[in-house]
Amino acid sequence: MKYQNLKAFQKHLSSAAPHHLCRMYLIAIPDDFERAQVLNAILSYLVAPPTRFSGADCTLRDCLDAIQSLSLFGESVVILDEVEKFPKKELETLCSHLSAPAGYILFGARSKTALAPIVEKEGVVLDLLEEKAWDKEKRLAEQLHERAKNAGKRLAPDAVPFLFERLGQDPALLDSEIDKVICYVGNRLEIVREDFLRISPASRTSTLWQIGEQVVWEGGEILPVDGTTFHGLIPILRSQLHLGLTLATLIEENRPPDQWSRYLPKLWPKTLEKRSSQAASLGAPYFRKGLAKLFDIELLSRTHSTQYRALLDLFRAHLYAR
Repeated sequence: MKYQNLKAFQKHLSSAAPHHLCRMYLIAIPDDFERAQVLNAILSYLVAPPTRFSGADCTLRDCLDAIQSLSLFGESVVILDEVEKFPKKELETLCSHLSAPAGYILFGARSKTALAPIVEKEGVVLDLLEEKAWDKEKRLAEQLHERAKNAGKRLAPDAVPFLFERLGQDPALLDSEIDKVICYVGNRLEIVREDFLRISPASRTSTLWQIGEQVVWEGGEILPVDGTTFHGLIPILRSQLHLGLTLATLIEENRPPDQWSRYLPKLWPKTLEKRSSQAASLGAPYFRKGLAKLFDIELLSRTHSTQYRALLDLFRAHLYAR
């Protein structure tokens, strides 16, 4: 069995554990931190302490002895990480012994391995090696929201895009930062963008958030982008356009400013004053047009085109056209 979605794999794990777990798992995830998290999730259902090996330095004999040995706690548990580094001939020999393991065998891989078809036939594979950039971003965002929810907190809509823009998408770093901010806000139930601004270091000199603000509000240029930058910039542009449309609509409807807070994310007073003035000048049609074209270029990026700079130039041309 093979999974290419972490949530589906987690559902399998929770339904199979503890009495119907497979004897063999392959966790193929490029990031060491995420791979270790999944392996540890499987281990949490097993009683025997694991014997750990790395494909970079273990011998075939040591690995086979561990696989075929019984533990004092019953069936053995063996982890062979970085299995892609295991010598090819020895891997073939190892595969020939995997049809009836004496215990549980957990493999980890940073890249493709010839072991995958064997494990898929005999056990379960989680393969995130070809996960799309936007799918990874969505998954990480969901994990951050879930982490906050489990702590009794709620993440404001613009908080996660800002965190991605500020720190990138390193899972270990994001994991650390969400824990920090949960402690930082104390008894407050909502975590907002400004909380991350106060406690999280910026990892980029020219931030995507600044670029997104400049594009929507100032008519700014866009630096050269790759796929990761493009898909990181899209939610920021969407957030700014939604903010502008909300402000412009409130102004057009003559809503008193003291009623605006229920419709807006938390903003600094000076920022709110500046953005409301700009929104009144630009008008609601400007932001509606931007949201429609943003949807178009995001759809193109996922179906036909990888010319990310050209797509963003197309977005800017439609946005600024009068």
